[in-house]
Amino acid sequence: MTHLPLATHELLRDGDLGDVVSVGSQLFWQNHGETVDPGGPINARFNGLNLGVMSIACLSFGTEVTIEPVCNEQHLIVQTSLTGQSTTVNGHQKVAAEPGDVVVIDASLPTKIQFAKDCAHLVLKIDRALIAQKLSQLLQQDIGGPVVFDLLPESNGAFNRAWMETMRFLCAFYDRPQQENLPGDHLLHSHLDLATCTLISCGRHSYSGRLNDAGDKAAPGHIRRSCEYIDAHIKDSLTLADLCRASGVSERALQLGFKKHLGLTPTAFIRNRRLHHLHQALLHADGRTNVSRTNVSRVMWDHGISNPGRWAQLYYRRYGCYPAQTLAGTTRN
Repeated sequence: MTHLPLATHELLRDGDLGDVVSVGSQLFWQNHGETVDPGGPINARFNGLNLGVMSIACLSFGTEVTIEPVCNEQHLIVQTSLTGQSTTVNGHQKVAAEPGDVVVIDASLPTKIQFAKDCAHLVLKIDRALIAQKLSQLLQQDIGGPVVFDLLPESNGAFNRAWMETMRFLCAFYDRPQQENLPGDHLLHSHLDLATCTLISCGRHSYSGRLNDAGDKAAPGHIRRSCEYIDAHIKDSLTLADLCRASGVSERALQLGFKKHLGLTPTAFIRNRRLHHLHQALLHADGRTNVSRTNVSRVMWDHGISNPGRWAQLYYRRYGCYPAQTLAGTTRN
C-alpha cells in the first residue's frame, strides 16, 4: 500500500523492529515484538497521533511481524485490516482477519498479534471508561459490569462498514495539518462520541441485547413525558409530585413504570440525568483559565445541586474524574 492514511503524522518510515516497539510504546503503551528475521529489515511504516483518551494510527510491515502488548486494563484496541492478513490471540480466543475485518481487542487479556507480510492496518485506542459512560447514557441507567466485545463478530458486515466509514472520517479530518491543535475540546468530544456510538451501536458486546431491547420497546407515554420533563427542568428541584403532574399518573404507577422500562427509580433517573447535564456543562464551560471551587460550585448550583461534596463523589464514580478536572480540561491526559 503506497499511500497510508494519516500521512501528515508520519512517525516511522523504513523502521526496524526496535523502532516499531519504541513508537508503539509512545503512541499506545509498552509492547514487545519479534520477526522471522531478527535484526533484518522489516520496512515498517507508522503514522499516527495521540489525542489523550484516544489514539489513531496506521501501520504496515514489509515482512511478518508479531507484536505482544503488555496487558492494559484501561483501554480497548480496535484494529481494522486494510490490506493483507493478521492473526490475533486475545485471551483464549484466536481469530484470523482479512481485509475489511474489524477486531475489537480486550487489552486487559494477554494478546499476541501476528501481522502478515505487506499488510496495512488502522488501529484505534480508546479509553474503556468512555465506552461504559456512553453505554450508560444510551441505556439511561448505570451498567453493573464491564463491556465485553466479541473479538471478531461473525456475519457482521454492517459493523465493519460502519466502523470503516468512521475511521475514514477521523483519518481524513486529522490528516489535515494542525487539526489536532484546534482550540477547545468540542471537536475532539464529538469525534469520541462518534467512535464510541459506532462501536457500541454496531458492534457486538455483552450489553447488545439490553441495548436492542431498549430501542425496540418504547416506553409508555407517561414515562416519555416524565423523561422529557426531567430534561427540560433539570436545573430545578424536582419532586415525584412534579413528575406525576407532568405525566398524569399516580406516584405508584410512575415508580412501577420507571422500574419496568428504565430499570431505575425516578429519583435515580433524575440523578443520572443531572450528572449528564452537569458533565456537558463543565465540558463546554469557559473555565479553563480560571478554575476554582467557586466556579465548579456555581455550575453545580445552576443544575439544582446543593451538596457539591456528595455530587463530586457521584461524578467521580461515573466519569472517573472530579468536576474541577473536567472544567480545567485536564482529563485528556
